[in-house]
Amino acid sequence: MSPIKIGFIGLSSTQSWAVWAHLPYLQSSSKYQIVALCNSSLDSAKAAINTHGLPPTTKAYASPADLAADPDVDLVVCSVRVDKHYDCLLPALKAGKHVFCEWPLASNAQQADEMLALAREKGVRTLVGLQAGVSPVLLKIKSVIEEGKIGRVVSSMFHGTPKFFGENAWEGNAYQQDRNLGGSMVSIYGVHSLEAIQVVLGSLNEYNPLLAVQFPTVQLTDHAGAPTTTTTRTSHDHFFLNGTFESGAVLSYSLRGGPAFDGTCGAFWRIYGTEGAIQVTGPDSYLQIADGNLTIKLFEYGKEGLEEIRSDKDEWSGDQYSLYAKNIARLYEGFADGKGAVDGVLGWEEAVKRQFLVEELYKRAGVQ
Repeated sequence: MSPIKIGFIGLSSTQSWAVWAHLPYLQSSSKYQIVALCNSSLDSAKAAINTHGLPPTTKAYASPADLAADPDVDLVVCSVRVDKHYDCLLPALKAGKHVFCEWPLASNAQQADEMLALAREKGVRTLVGLQAGVSPVLLKIKSVIEEGKIGRVVSSMFHGTPKFFGENAWEGNAYQQDRNLGGSMVSIYGVHSLEAIQVVLGSLNEYNPLLAVQFPTVQLTDHAGAPTTTTTRTSHDHFFLNGTFESGAVLSYSLRGGPAFDGTCGAFWRIYGTEGAIQVTGPDSYLQIADGNLTIKLFEYGKEGLEEIRSDKDEWSGDQYSLYAKNIARLYEGFADGKGAVDGVLGWEEAVKRQFLVEELYKRAGVQ
């Protein structure tokens, strides 16, 4: 079968999510081929082609419209700031290209809904970078529960610490401090962790959020941690939620910006059942980016000691892929094989539901 030909928007020559998470799989897979790059300038696109050793036939573009007009491109992959997704992808949709867009899909639900409507009109396939549904770690926790190891789930509590939302923040994430741009702690880190929790425990039925900005002035720093300038934060750095799953189990959930406890424990998640409990701990709040970085322990009531649970392995579990690249590889594989939401490979229909969830969270928290 011929490879799916990719036009990539946002694969720069410097370190970025596209380089860490997307490129390793795409450079090793026979199912895809990068045939074009689009960056902020033609020189930037050409530099990335050279830096990453892409074939000399790879075309360079400085305009998403020019990339979309390329007849060789089957699939447009977009990995840029969320506030640029809408403008970058409208040309691809109008040209009838399939699209893989990182999460969030757009700056707001209205933009996302418009993008979905256009995708439906053109009959294109879509994929979004929500990874939790293909994570072997999360699927393993789910299977342990389904095996009855802890009985009926009655409650769960989760605490996460996205380190980018304390008093200091890397200047590359300065845009995430502005809620109106769409890339906030709630929309990115909140949705990813809530998605992971719901993959394991099922959908939330009712929920009540509380949002706060405790650090309204943020000191920005360079890569080395040296201070550069300050910015005003309107993106919330504390996100609390109490809710009830469709199963009847209850959830206590919190995210807080700042350093992880003891610098090491950024995620603490417990699931309590009638016959036991599961504890998950890790260095940060990214449950969807999970492999050996999470420790899973099972406590069965009436038994001494704890059992450590290890997830099943597949061809993407080895050291040839970084932690960031593993689940992105699984998304690409699933998309190429025609899998969908039932397999954890989510299209834009599901993405738009999550975008409206973000807006509903703000509404219920009384945020205008």
